[in-house]
Amino acid sequence: LEVLTTCLALGTCAPTTLNVSIPADLPTTVAEAEKRFRKDVLDYAQLYMGLPYRYAGYSPVSGFDCSGFTSYVLAHFKVNVSRSSRDQELEGEKVELSAAQPGDLLFFRRSASSRVFHVAMVYSNDEKGLRFIHSCCSKGVAIDNLNESSYWGAKSVSARRIVQKADFVGLYGPQVMQVAPAPT
Repeated sequence: LEVLTTCLALGTCAPTTLNVSIPADLPTTVAEAEKRFRKDVLDYAQLYMGLPYRYAGYSPVSGFDCSGFTSYVLAHFKVNVSRSSRDQELEGEKVELSAAQPGDLLFFRRSASSRVFHVAMVYSNDEKGLRFIHSCCSKGVAIDNLNESSYWGAKSVSARRIVQKADFVGLYGPQVMQVAPAPT
């Protein structure tokens, strides 16, 4: 593509036919792109499993605190969020816990009226429970299950959808704008 762009800019190209095909593993619809994006985000987040917790940490070199981890992972995919869990909670759109999807953020409070003290990323939300990946002081980067944890399950939890359509369409390119034919 770079050669073609340079060639066109200099006006030195001979007429030719280009055979360009979309690689088979790239998503071709918005729904496929969103699913792939969420999977890619979680695959990337899992690379840091076991990395120690570090207060105010925001890189794999120093270690992560909770919001440092979520902002670092999302920034890798060009999704920028604030560095503090309290500010992250103001971003994106609120979603019900039952509708939270992989890659959405979870916010924890000690009670419904207290301030946010922790943020995590939804790993899965199915019949096995609401699992999340996060950096916590007791384990570092780990995956926990809200339904099985007496500590996390006792907290007041809310969810926000930070990732928007433009994020995954921008990452995978214009081929995801193809629309499936309407049913007849």
